[in-house]
Amino acid sequence: MYSSESDRPFEFFSLAYPGKSGSPSAADFAQLVGAPAQSKVELRSLESFFARHTTTSDPYDGEAQRIRPRYEELVRALSTRLRDVKVYRVGRIEIACYVAGLDGHENLAGLKTVAIET
Repeated sequence: MYSSESDRPFEFFSLAYPGKSGSPSAADFAQLVGAPAQSKVELRSLESFFARHTTTSDPYDGEAQRIRPRYEELVRALSTRLRDVKVYRVGRIEIACYVAGLDGHENLAGLKTVAIET
C-alpha cells in the first residue's frame, strides 16, 4: 500500500518500449499512459517517492517502523531489477503515480498507485 491521504495498493504495469536506452521524459510518459494533454506531470526519484515510508518515517510510530523494512526492500528490488528508474506523477489531487524503469525486455515496467493530495 502507498499512504497519502488514503492508502492505495500498488499494481504492476508494463508498456512496450522497444529500442529505447533510457526512461522517457515526463511529457513522453504522459502520452504513453494516455493522460490528457494538459495534465500536470512531475518526475521524482525513487528514493524521494518512498521517503515517507523509509528515511522520514516517524520513529515513534510502531506500525510505520514495523513495515519500514518492507518498503526498503521494495526500493532495493525496483532499483536492482529495473534500469533508469523514475517516478512519474500524473494529475492533481488524485495523482496517478508510476514507478517505472526499463526491464531488459524492451518494456517500461514497474508499479503504479494513486496518491490523494488535497
